[in-house]
Amino acid sequence: MSDHAPDPLGFEPLADPRGGVVDIIGPMRRILDAASVPSATLDGEGQIVGLNPEFARLCGRAPSEIVGLHLLALCPGRDQAEVLSRLVRIVGGLSETEREELRVTGADGRVRTLSVTLGGLAGPDSRVERVVAIASDLTEERRAARRRRRQVVARATDAVADQQTGLPNQRALPVLVGSALRRSATHGAPFALLRCHVTNLAEIERTHGPVVTRNAMSALSERLTQRLRSADTVTRSHPDAFTVIAEDLGDAQDAAGVAYRLLASVVEDVVVDGRAVGFDMVIGISVGDGDGDPDRLTDDATRAVEDARADGIGGFRMIDTRTVSPT
Repeated sequence: MSDHAPDPLGFEPLADPRGGVVDIIGPMRRILDAASVPSATLDGEGQIVGLNPEFARLCGRAPSEIVGLHLLALCPGRDQAEVLSRLVRIVGGLSETEREELRVTGADGRVRTLSVTLGGLAGPDSRVERVVAIASDLTEERRAARRRRRQVVARATDAVADQQTGLPNQRALPVLVGSALRRSATHGAPFALLRCHVTNLAEIERTHGPVVTRNAMSALSERLTQRLRSADTVTRSHPDAFTVIAEDLGDAQDAAGVAYRLLASVVEDVVVDGRAVGFDMVIGISVGDGDGDPDRLTDDATRAVEDARADGIGGFRMIDTRTVSPT
């Protein structure tokens, strides 16, 4: 009989063909335990025959609940085929080590993401007798990565969104115009930029204050959006201006129709906190197609706004960049 008693955690010595024992796992166990490294041992079938408290803690269960389970019992069905494949490679001698991420659900219902590295230990006949599993907790790392991704998305969204209205802002406008140009080139339909300039914004702010003014501009942005088709896009291109991208037009007169609808949105006052806020608006329009230049379209819309302001509030001017003739 051997003088080496079986280790209650499953780190038993392996038999020596000369009648003694070769304690391969014992020293390894002591090193891993001293370093508080979560580890477990599996037999050649993948059954968990021993583990240390750190491994059990990572799994969110008591050691007694884990000993005797197959490693596959710790992971959901979608992961089991991959884990089994890695075990087969280890036991079959095709690989010395394998690494897999497991999502385990503890007794507390909490889902943990673990990185588990498997390594085979061969007996005297060179066959793998035991598999050592060393685990680390990736849960917080994965959560931190998700938080970073959300922050990146939020920052990217903030960079191209108007904080007051939630509409795309001036930074987003070139991208949106470029997309409209490409779609126009594909489908052959013209599109228009309509720059809607609120001419009395400074007066509104002096009369009603910044809070009411901000809320009124947000309400106006909703009105403008409601007047348009789902294919049209409203942007907050300046504190006192919105730029509308109207696509799939039949001709330039369709752009004029869009302008009339937008001007109709300011006929009635916007009521904010019991205060009636009236907006004065003029619109500058540039019409183009897939052959247009985005910078020129934007510049022409701005120039048309200036011409419309000279005419007085409530009107619009249009420049068809395809004919280079202001109308």
